[in-house]
Amino acid sequence: MDKKHTSLETLEDLIRIQSVNPFFGEEARGEGEVADYVEHRCRQAGLEVHRQPVSAGRENVIAELRVGRPNNALLFEAHMDTVSLGSMENPLEPTYADDRLYGRGACDTKGSLAAMLYAMEECARDPEQLSSDVVLCASVDEERAYKGILAFVNSDIAVTGAIVGEPTYLGIVVAHKGCARFRLETRGKAAHTSVPHEGDNAIYQMAEVLRVMKKDVESGLARLDHALVGPPTVVVATIRGGTQVNIVPERCAIEVDRRVIPGEDAREVLDGMLDILRERLQNSGVEVDVEELLLDWALDTSPESAVVRRAQQVASGLGLDDSLHGVAYGSDASKLQQLGGVPSIVFGPGSIAQAHSKEEWVPVEHVERAAEFYVGMARGFGRTDDGA
Repeated sequence: MDKKHTSLETLEDLIRIQSVNPFFGEEARGEGEVADYVEHRCRQAGLEVHRQPVSAGRENVIAELRVGRPNNALLFEAHMDTVSLGSMENPLEPTYADDRLYGRGACDTKGSLAAMLYAMEECARDPEQLSSDVVLCASVDEERAYKGILAFVNSDIAVTGAIVGEPTYLGIVVAHKGCARFRLETRGKAAHTSVPHEGDNAIYQMAEVLRVMKKDVESGLARLDHALVGPPTVVVATIRGGTQVNIVPERCAIEVDRRVIPGEDAREVLDGMLDILRERLQNSGVEVDVEELLLDWALDTSPESAVVRRAQQVASGLGLDDSLHGVAYGSDASKLQQLGGVPSIVFGPGSIAQAHSKEEWVPVEHVERAAEFYVGMARGFGRTDDGA
């Protein structure tokens, strides 16, 4: 039997560590133990390592391999947190079956993190081969509010290109959607259900809001499109109303997720939807309170940027798909691009179809190929002789 690739052994270690984002419940442990593991591995490799405080008990781990090229630095970034364990069987026990490795976080995105750690260690063994400095950021809070990457962007660590680890099925992603998430609440008047005319049903009010969302907001999206990520979408994802069956509900709330495409601005999108609602509900007697939940940018990286051109060269050399792709989900990459001005791609093992699922897994070969891809990126980024 062939010797197991080091990146797989690392991924097994990471799966065994529970790192559920604290937002997802009292049993969530957060990223601390993974941060300890990453720091230890990077220090063993001789890298310069520090912890960046983000919020109480939550820190990014930043490892740097400096070879005297401060004006040319490649960033590897992957998040340490996962979603809840849910109903997944043995979520913290790495299990192999049918050339797959199962476990919570296997593809989202501990597979990428394990492969990036391998790349950092390989580069540290032979730094003379590097044409750029290399930085690893293992970040917190991607699954909730992107606080980790926002803290990194606000640091004084300069990078000139970035690879963000997410499950792209080993495809080079240069575009993805952002989002505008918000909460709407209607306010009515409580009354006994035996005399409903003495109350004002907030759920009925919300029905009017939903009608507008379906007829006037959602229908208008069909005319928009993007070549790589497709059209924008809007989903009413949650609804809560009433307290018990014999009381006319005085409150009803929905949460809405509007995905924005490259070329759209999330703030303008949200304001535009609210304008439509106000116009359509004028004189209807429906009162709506608005709470902004999250505004996030779309990713749109130029195919001519150095990180994209190098990625295509490395992919081609490894026999991987070197075409450029877009995805519907979001990632930390858009924050690096929009706030930090860092040309960024998304690349990693596994499929988004398995992320957050009851049977999360990653193809074994994907982790190994991703590890070699990251090594190739680090060793050739910024070279003038290869066009990147």
